[in-house]
Amino acid sequence: MKKEEHRVWAYLTKHPEADARELALNTDVTEQLAQAFVDQFSNPDWNNDVDPRYYHVGESDYSDHKIQPWDIWLEYDLNPWDADIIKRVLRAKPGERRLDYEKIKHICDERIRQIDEETKYVGMAREERTYIEAARAQ
Repeated sequence: MKKEEHRVWAYLTKHPEADARELALNTDVTEQLAQAFVDQFSNPDWNNDVDPRYYHVGESDYSDHKIQPWDIWLEYDLNPWDADIIKRVLRAKPGERRLDYEKIKHICDERIRQIDEETKYVGMAREERTYIEAARAQ
Protein backbone atom coordinates (compact mmCIF):
# COMPACT_ATOMS: atom_id res chain seq x y z
CA MET A 1 0.00 0.00 0.00
CA LYS A 2 1.31 3.45 -0.88
CA LYS A 3 1.88 6.09 1.79
CA GLU A 4 -1.00 8.18 0.49
CA GLU A 5 -3.36 5.22 0.72
CA HIS A 6 -2.16 4.57 4.22
CA ARG A 7 -2.86 8.20 5.17
CA VAL A 8 -6.36 7.96 3.71
CA TRP A 9 -7.20 4.71 5.54
CA ALA A 10 -5.80 6.08 8.79
CA TYR A 11 -7.96 9.21 8.45
CA LEU A 12 -11.07 7.25 7.51
CA THR A 13 -10.77 4.89 10.46
CA LYS A 14 -10.67 7.89 12.79
CA HIS A 15 -13.32 9.86 10.87
CA PRO A 16 -15.67 7.31 9.28
CA GLU A 17 -18.27 9.97 8.45
CA ALA A 18 -15.85 12.07 6.38
CA ASP A 19 -16.93 12.86 2.83
CA ALA A 20 -14.59 12.86 -0.17
CA ARG A 21 -13.92 16.60 0.00
CA GLU A 22 -12.94 16.53 3.68
CA LEU A 23 -10.87 13.41 3.13
CA ALA A 24 -9.02 14.95 0.18
CA LEU A 25 -8.25 18.13 2.12
CA ASN A 26 -6.95 16.29 5.18
CA THR A 27 -4.90 13.63 3.43
CA ASP A 28 -3.49 15.54 0.47
CA VAL A 29 -5.03 13.31 -2.22
CA THR A 30 -7.29 14.14 -5.12
CA GLU A 31 -11.00 14.31 -4.47
CA GLN A 32 -11.51 11.57 -7.06
CA LEU A 33 -9.18 9.20 -5.18
CA ALA A 34 -10.78 10.22 -1.88
CA GLN A 35 -14.22 9.36 -3.29
CA ALA A 36 -13.00 5.91 -4.29
CA PHE A 37 -11.87 5.30 -0.72
CA VAL A 38 -15.12 6.64 0.72
CA ASP A 39 -17.04 4.27 -1.56
CA GLN A 40 -14.91 1.33 -0.49
CA PHE A 41 -15.08 2.31 3.20
CA SER A 42 -18.87 2.56 3.08
CA ASN A 43 -19.04 -1.11 2.05
CA PRO A 44 -19.81 -3.15 5.23
CA ASP A 45 -17.06 -5.61 4.31
CA TRP A 46 -14.44 -2.92 3.61
CA ASN A 47 -11.90 -4.27 6.07
CA ASN A 48 -11.99 -7.73 4.53
CA ASP A 49 -10.11 -6.23 1.58
CA VAL A 50 -7.60 -4.15 3.54
CA ASP A 51 -4.44 -5.51 5.11
CA PRO A 52 -4.76 -4.93 8.89
CA ARG A 53 -1.17 -3.68 8.96
CA TYR A 54 -2.24 -0.49 7.22
CA TYR A 55 -4.85 0.74 9.64
CA HIS A 56 -5.40 0.72 13.37
CA VAL A 57 -8.38 0.72 15.64
CA GLY A 58 -8.37 3.14 18.52
CA GLU A 59 -5.92 5.88 19.31
CA SER A 60 -2.61 4.05 19.07
CA ASP A 61 -0.40 4.77 16.08
CA TYR A 62 1.14 1.35 15.42
CA SER A 63 0.14 1.32 11.76
CA ASP A 64 2.10 4.52 11.15
CA HIS A 65 5.33 2.52 11.54
CA LYS A 66 7.06 -0.09 9.37
CA ILE A 67 7.23 -2.56 12.23
CA GLN A 68 4.18 -3.31 14.36
CA PRO A 69 4.32 -4.85 17.83
CA TRP A 70 2.98 -8.15 16.49
CA ASP A 71 5.96 -8.35 14.09
CA ILE A 72 8.23 -8.42 17.14
CA TRP A 73 5.98 -10.89 18.99
CA LEU A 74 6.10 -13.31 16.09
CA GLU A 75 9.81 -12.89 15.31
CA TYR A 76 10.81 -13.56 18.92
CA ASP A 77 8.01 -16.04 19.70
CA LEU A 78 7.11 -14.02 22.80
CA ASN A 79 4.82 -15.16 25.55
CA PRO A 80 1.77 -12.95 26.22
CA TRP A 81 3.42 -11.18 29.16
CA ASP A 82 6.50 -10.10 27.21
CA ALA A 83 4.36 -9.22 24.20
CA ASP A 84 2.21 -6.94 26.34
CA ILE A 85 5.31 -5.13 27.60
CA ILE A 86 6.56 -4.61 24.03
CA LYS A 87 3.16 -3.25 23.01
CA ARG A 88 3.14 -0.75 25.84
CA VAL A 89 6.70 0.43 25.14
CA LEU A 90 5.91 1.04 21.47
CA ARG A 91 2.57 2.75 21.72
CA ALA A 92 2.14 6.49 21.73
CA LYS A 93 -0.98 7.62 23.54
CA PRO A 94 -0.60 11.27 24.48
CA GLY A 95 -0.67 11.90 28.21
CA GLU A 96 -0.51 8.21 29.15
CA ARG A 97 3.25 7.54 29.15
CA ARG A 98 3.56 7.31 32.93
CA LEU A 99 0.52 5.01 33.06
CA ASP A 100 2.13 2.77 30.44
CA TYR A 101 5.20 2.39 32.65
CA GLU A 102 3.05 1.73 35.72
CA LYS A 103 1.29 -1.02 33.76
CA ILE A 104 4.63 -2.43 32.55
CA LYS A 105 5.82 -2.53 36.16
CA HIS A 106 2.60 -4.30 37.20
CA ILE A 107 2.98 -6.85 34.38
CA CYS A 108 6.62 -7.45 35.36
CA ASP A 109 5.64 -8.01 38.99
CA GLU A 110 3.06 -10.61 37.95
CA ARG A 111 5.48 -12.36 35.58
CA ILE A 112 8.15 -12.49 38.30
CA ARG A 113 5.56 -14.01 40.66
CA GLN A 114 4.76 -16.65 38.03
CA ILE A 115 8.43 -17.47 37.47
CA ASP A 116 9.01 -17.78 41.20
CA GLU A 117 5.97 -20.06 41.46
CA GLU A 118 7.21 -22.23 38.58
CA THR A 119 10.66 -22.45 40.18
CA LYS A 120 9.11 -23.46 43.51
CA TYR A 121 7.13 -26.28 41.87
CA VAL A 122 10.13 -27.46 39.87
CA GLY A 123 12.12 -27.58 43.12
CA MET A 124 9.31 -29.49 44.84
CA ALA A 125 9.15 -31.95 41.94
CA ARG A 126 12.92 -32.45 42.10
CA GLU A 127 12.74 -33.13 45.86
CA GLU A 128 9.90 -35.59 45.31
CA ARG A 129 11.88 -37.45 42.61
CA THR A 130 14.90 -37.64 44.92
CA TYR A 131 12.72 -39.05 47.71
CA ILE A 132 11.16 -41.65 45.39
CA GLU A 133 14.55 -42.64 43.95
CA ALA A 134 15.99 -43.01 47.46
CA ALA A 135 13.01 -45.15 48.51
CA ARG A 136 13.45 -47.40 45.48
CA ALA A 137 17.16 -47.81 46.15
CA GLN A 138 16.47 -49.28 49.61
